[in-house]
Amino acid sequence: MEEREDGKKEYKGNDKGTPQGGVISPLLANIYLNVLDSLWTVKKIQEKLGARLVRYADDCVVLCRGNADRILKWVKTVLDDLGLTLNEEKTRVVDARQESFKFLGFTIGMKRGLRTGRSYAHIEPSKKALEHIRSEIKELTTERYSAVPTEDVIRKVNEVVRGWVGYFRYGNCTKAMSSLRYYLGYRMRIYLRRKHHYHSLGYKAYPDRYFYETLGLYEVPTKAPWTQSAKASGGR
Repeated sequence: MEEREDGKKEYKGNDKGTPQGGVISPLLANIYLNVLDSLWTVKKIQEKLGARLVRYADDCVVLCRGNADRILKWVKTVLDDLGLTLNEEKTRVVDARQESFKFLGFTIGMKRGLRTGRSYAHIEPSKKALEHIRSEIKELTTERYSAVPTEDVIRKVNEVVRGWVGYFRYGNCTKAMSSLRYYLGYRMRIYLRRKHHYHSLGYKAYPDRYFYETLGLYEVPTKAPWTQSAKASGGR
C-alpha cells in the first residue's frame, strides 16, 4: 500500500522483493537470510577464517583480520543460490584501521583518544542520519503548521525526535546530540515567531527553558547513557 499526494492509499502489486521501508521487510529478511546465518555456523567460518558476521535484516558487516576477498566471494555464492544479489554500490572491503564505514545509520571508524592516546572504535550517528532528522523537524515546523495548535506540533515533534534519540543515543554521540538539540530549539523559535508574528530573533521572548518547562518540548540529552554510568561508578 502506498499513500498518494492526495492522501488516498493505492495498492501496487509486486511479485518480487519487499517495498523499501515496509514494516514486514526486516522479518521476511531474517527468515530468508537465516540460511546465511546457519551456513556461517555449520561451515565454521568464524573459527576457520576468524570472521564474524553481524547482520540486521538485509544489512550486514563481516569483521575479519584477513581473507576478505575469499569471504566476500563465499557470501556472494550463498546469496546467488538464494536468488539474491549484493548491492554493488554499497558493498566494499574496508581497512577499518584506515577509514570509516557506515552501518545501520552509524559511522564507525578507529580514532585515537585525546587523553589516553589509545586507539578506540569511534561510533557516531552518520551525517545522513542527522540530515534526515533535521529534515523531519523542519517539515513539522514550516509555515503551513502555523495554524496548528502549538501543543499538537510539540507532541508530534517530540515523537519524532524522541524516537531518533532512542536509537542513536549510543557510542560517541555527544556532538550529534548537541547539534540536534541546538537545531530543535532553532526551528521551534522560527515556528513561534511566525505563529505569533514576532519580528525579532526571539531569543528573549522564547528562551530554551521556555520550550522545555512551559511547552513540554523534549530536551535532547547530549551524552550517551554509558558516560553517565561510568561517572556514577567513579569512572571504573
